[in-house]
Formats: sequence, C-alpha cells, structure tokens
Amino acid sequence: MRALRWSVALWRLCERVGVDVGATEGPPYRVDAAQREAFERVLAEARQRDGLVDLTGCPYPAHELLTYVAVEHRLLLHGSNDTALEVLEPRPARDFDTELLAVVAADDSIWPMFYAVVARDHVEGVFTGCTHLGRPPRVRRFYLFVVFTDEQPSSWCTDGVVHALPRAGFQREWGQEWVRADPVRPVLRVPVGPADFPLRDAVLQVSPRDPSPKLIRRLRAAKRTRPRA
Repeated sequence: MRALRWSVALWRLCERVGVDVGATEGPPYRVDAAQREAFERVLAEARQRDGLVDLTGCPYPAHELLTYVAVEHRLLLHGSNDTALEVLEPRPARDFDTELLAVVAADDSIWPMFYAVVARDHVEGVFTGCTHLGRPPRVRRFYLFVVFTDEQPSSWCTDGVVHALPRAGFQREWGQEWVRADPVRPVLRVPVGPADFPLRDAVLQVSPRDPSPKLIRRLRAAKRTRPRA
C-alpha cells in the first residue's frame, strides 16, 4: 500500500511537469446557472422516487451530472454492473499484496463509470487509476483504463449503475479512493451505458495471455495514435 501511495504521488508529479505516463485527461468541470438548475431539478425528482435518476429530457450527459453530484453535493460514487443493488456490502478490495474488506467508492465521476459499464464477467481483469490536480472548479482529472480480455469491445461493455453514497463512515484510502467497513445504502442511483462513458476511446485492451503487457508504454503509444477531440 505504501508503494501504491508513492506511485500516485509520482504520477501526480509527472502530470504537473508534463511527463507523459500514458494517462488520459478527462473533460474539465464547468457548470453554469442553467446546468445547475437542470441538475437540481433531476435530483429533486429522483429523491421522490427512491433515488433513481432519470436523465430523459435532460440536455446534459450523465458524466456531467455525476461530477456535479460529487463536487457540489460531496457524495462519493461507486459503479456496478448490478442494477438491482439496494445496499452495498463490504467486499474484498485488493491492491498489490493487500486485501481489505470494504465498500469502495471515489470522489470522482468518470472512474466509477468505468466499473459500471465494463462487464466484469467478460474480462479477466482490469487495471485502472485516477488522480486529480488542483481543486474545483479548476481541478484537472487524469485516468488510466486497461481491460484484460480477447473479446471485442461490444462483448465486454454493458449497462450498469453508478451509486451515490454519503461520505459519513468513509475514509480516504489512496488518491481519489475511499473505503468504508460497513454496508451503506445509496442515496442516488444513476443508470449508465457504454455510450455514457466519455473516455471509452481511451480504454486499452490487452490480451490476458500477453506475458509482458508493458502497460504504460502501450498507453502512451495508444494516445499518440488516437484522433484528437
């Protein structure tokens, strides 16, 4: 765990000085009066139906709503393929040689969306990372996304849910990750699909049989060949 925390600190330093480690920068956080009004209306309606968010008719994408929820309402987010979850139970969370029984969440919006839309039963593993530089509203967000599978992307993408959780009972583990030892009931549930995930083109697919994946090198190479937005 100490090595993991040092690696995140080194990653943040690299981003500050412009050293490319293969991470993709997420969209900037901006919210105007019209967007704020639309999001508050959607959230108020959701609270009247057990927290289920309906973005039908909302002109803004799901990831922007989730960022608003994380920044303005200070809720933590957890992505899952299980759309029927009513209570999140602690589960084994592994980092290097450590294992923690906990509910894991993030103070970020896009990172949990990845876990909501990647079908975990169609991949042999994932490698991800998220770090923030600065503070809202000028925060910069950086991500690493890798899936280990030989299947086509259409086979390992699915619909899921991002659960919004109160911060009470959570403690920061590392980077943007938070953990809680007790079950927790979501206050909001946001259904999402593959098309809602804004960084799907930044997900690197690697064969699980590759003996030397060299992830950082591949992530950097993939960025160079990706069309600029």
